[in-house]
Amino acid sequence: MKKAVLLVLLLACPEIRAMAAVSSESPDTGKNVFTAGEILVNGKKHHANEKVTSADIEKLDKKTITQAANLLPGVNITNVGGRNEGMIYVRGFDMRQVPLYLDGIPQYLPYDGYMDPNRFVTFNLSEITVAKGYSSVLYGPNTLGGAINLVTGKPEKTIEGSLAGGMVTGREGIASQFGTLKFGSNLGKWYIQGTLSAIDTDFWPLSKSFDAVTKTINNVSTVIEDGGKRDNARSKDISGGIKVGYTPNATDEYTFAFNGITSDKDVPVYTGSNAATPTRYWKYSDWDKASFYYIGKTVLSGKTYLKTRAYYDLYYNVLDTYTDKTYSKISSSSVYDDTIFGGSVELGTEILRDNLLKIAVLEKRDIHKEYDKGSFYSKGDEENTLSLAAENTWTASPFLTVIAGIRQDFQHIVKAEDYTYSGKTVSGTTSFPLKNNQATNYQLALVGHISENQELTGYVARTTRFPTQKDRYSYKNGKAIPNPELIPEKSWNYGLDYSIKPSNDLKIVASLFQSSITDVIQQVDNVSGSKYQLQNTGKATFTGCEISADWQPVSWLKGFAGYSYIERENKSNPNLCFTDVPKHKVNAYLQFFTGKNTWIIAETEFDSKRYSTSDGKYTAGGYTIYNLRANAALSKSVSAQVAVENLFDRNYAVAEGYPEPGRQIVFALNSSF
Repeated sequence: MKKAVLLVLLLACPEIRAMAAVSSESPDTGKNVFTAGEILVNGKKHHANEKVTSADIEKLDKKTITQAANLLPGVNITNVGGRNEGMIYVRGFDMRQVPLYLDGIPQYLPYDGYMDPNRFVTFNLSEITVAKGYSSVLYGPNTLGGAINLVTGKPEKTIEGSLAGGMVTGREGIASQFGTLKFGSNLGKWYIQGTLSAIDTDFWPLSKSFDAVTKTINNVSTVIEDGGKRDNARSKDISGGIKVGYTPNATDEYTFAFNGITSDKDVPVYTGSNAATPTRYWKYSDWDKASFYYIGKTVLSGKTYLKTRAYYDLYYNVLDTYTDKTYSKISSSSVYDDTIFGGSVELGTEILRDNLLKIAVLEKRDIHKEYDKGSFYSKGDEENTLSLAAENTWTASPFLTVIAGIRQDFQHIVKAEDYTYSGKTVSGTTSFPLKNNQATNYQLALVGHISENQELTGYVARTTRFPTQKDRYSYKNGKAIPNPELIPEKSWNYGLDYSIKPSNDLKIVASLFQSSITDVIQQVDNVSGSKYQLQNTGKATFTGCEISADWQPVSWLKGFAGYSYIERENKSNPNLCFTDVPKHKVNAYLQFFTGKNTWIIAETEFDSKRYSTSDGKYTAGGYTIYNLRANAALSKSVSAQVAVENLFDRNYAVAEGYPEPGRQIVFALNSSF
């Protein structure tokens, strides 16, 4: 599949391959938004603490969506070190509970519900919106704690584009190189846009303060990590796509798009002190994803419209397990080969005066297939999900908007296979019990438009998440008992959001929230001997607050600061700790302008400690890091950027035993036309 995805990427962007010209267009400011890819709740604005624009992404050099989403208060990132993939948490909820979307199209793996956000680059995005606690019912199922939508760009001019490239260096030399090409043309009724990006990472430099780690494996003392270059940290990502749109008039739009990712990545070994965490020698020789989708919107009459989406996704990965740190002999190769296809129909109309009613039908089919290379047998899971949703926005007065939504989700298990064995040898497959689920979601929001510069929103939302195929059917490498009887997790989400712009140079956004979660799927130990089982036994409460401020007192100075606090309480078992999310997070920057496109940025982030194991014995300590960035306009269309990331070479981790990069210097050259 890797070659097929790469071929489509190259063939899809012939204009891009030929582009090297530059002109006088300034960098993207986030205005070229593909609005058909947005999912909005009418009357409820996306505030500064819910959106990252392409301008933010570019000036702070956030190459992946993991890095970009981390700019927002209430959002935390960590690493699933054992798979070398990123993870985004929104107010304590992970990516199974806060799904990822691309132009409103769901992005996830059918088996476990996750998606590696480190594989998604930002070069083709116009904005990232993060709905926290309250999200439109039109997103579809599993939005227990919100939703993340990646919105691509759309060309506005007859010819426009950009070309960028650079490298990252450390004490050990050139660590990685990156480049991107983007081209767009808007001819009135027709438009086309294409992107092609690559990030080639050889390693990342560890902090000078990192000490070499030695462990005893099979009675032999082995150096797990010697410092300097992070061992087995290579990755290569090529991604891109093409979008073709037809706009016959000012209200209608029909778009066909392809987005593809072809990657391979290594998995650095665990360097911590937890004896229960195994030393694994892993590489993903394939991590490939292809997404084909269509979005259409037709205004039928007046305020009545019809919006349709259809998509077809392919995902393929190969995980190679090696016998030792030489990575010379493969002991097994595990393959996931998945397919997702689905679509939605949304009808919006004003049946009553000042009431915009939206009704939608969403359906998707998840197909998972897994096998070991060289094995005659494979097994798979298949399920169908149907959602019926309605959302009404009532403009009660110029000062009050009332939004009410309801959605019913149905999960139908079509197939759930398990291996049968003859001794230790696979001899065939059988079926798990097929247990269907359904869930009801409903929500209400009151949006008070206090004045032109003030808004107060209060909401309550009842949300759910279906168990994944992995939740229900995995043996967890022989440590667990499957549980096909799992039911959906449920949460009551409450929130109060306030925004005010007291002057032209200052805007403040603040939020209070609480989520009360029941039927949490959690581990119950010793169900059969020493084996555990996932069961709906958990109850939890997430409570917190966020505040952020944008400030520009003079033309040559701009600043941002954000703070978030969260307390996660395990009501069913207070002795178990929630992992991977710190209680406190602060991020801020100051930008000093010396010219229109010439500036210096001082950026910082503080995170308090976080638990890495549920018993609380192993933690990733708190840290503060600083970055310096500078951009110089070499001409009206060309600029150069240099950055020093982790300025003081802090040795830190967001997951215990998996150290983050030390000091790095980034050089980049950007041009636009």
